[in-house]
Formats: sequence, structure tokens, C-alpha cells
Amino acid sequence: MASWYYVVSKTRDKSGPHDEAHVRGQFITGEIAPTTLVWHDGLPDWIPAGEAFATLKSPDAAIAQVPLPEGLRAWMAFVGLFTVLGSLLPSLLLVGLPMLLTGFAVLGARSSLARTPYIHADLLPFFLKLKRLFACWGWMYVIGLLLFVLALLVYAALAIWVLSAAQGPLRLPLR
Repeated sequence: MASWYYVVSKTRDKSGPHDEAHVRGQFITGEIAPTTLVWHDGLPDWIPAGEAFATLKSPDAAIAQVPLPEGLRAWMAFVGLFTVLGSLLPSLLLVGLPMLLTGFAVLGARSSLARTPYIHADLLPFFLKLKRLFACWGWMYVIGLLLFVLALLVYAALAIWVLSAAQGPLRLPLR
């Protein structure tokens, strides 16, 4: 298996050695431009990445595998768990059942990814966008939870203020 190198466009430094799957993955996601120079053992000179990957024959399954984006499974677990927990009360009224099923589906998909830690390099952009989706969904839950706690604190502070402002127990006017 050849070690790959490429030229970092900003610093003009050489980066490597890398596996072909790593360099191919960076090329697919756009981190390496088609004009970026690449080289591996056996090439007489540096060539543009677009040319290198256009001329590659269909890679075998072992070379074309790249790891899942880091953090994808963690975000999936967080979102799945919060979706299930958030749907428990509405599920008693049957309106939360779709949300409950969604949470279990996300947790099931996460466990399926545990059996496939490597994906084909061409699927990397999809999984990066999937990670971004779950991260956004997760931050929505975090912000919603913080706003809920803040609302409870404001409500408690107002209740304490109203009760402390009253002179003695609250009395209803008699007519």
C-alpha cells in the first residue's frame, strides 16, 4: 500500500505520509482541491489531485474505506436519548408516539453504525452532513433545556417576589 503526500495550499508544506483512503476522503470533501499537488510511491512527479483520482481504477474495498466522522455516533446517542425522554409525557396522550418512534429509530441507527466503523470514501460527504444534522438537533435540545430552566427560575423568582410583596397572607376581597 502506497504512502500518499500532498502539498498544503496555504503553507506550501508537504503533508504525509497518509493512506490513500485518507487523501481520497479529503479530496471528496473538498479539503484538498483538484489543483492540489499529490504524490505517492511509484509516481515520477507530483500531479494534481483531480488528475490522480480521475485516473485511479476502481479501488478495492480495503483501500476505499474511511472511518466514520468523529462524534457522529455520540451526537446520535444524545439526540436519540433526548428524543425518547422528551416524548414520554406526550406519548401518554398518543401525540408523542411519532417522536418516541423517531428516538428509538435514531438509537437503532447508531447501534448499526457500531458494526460498521468504516465507510466507503465516496459516502464521507453524506456522513459529514448527517453529523452536522445531529449536532444541530442536539444543540437545539441543549438550548431548549436551558431556556426551560431559565423560565422556571424566572417563574420561581416572580412567585417569591409576589409573595414577599404581600403584607401577610393573600386575601380575596369579600363582596
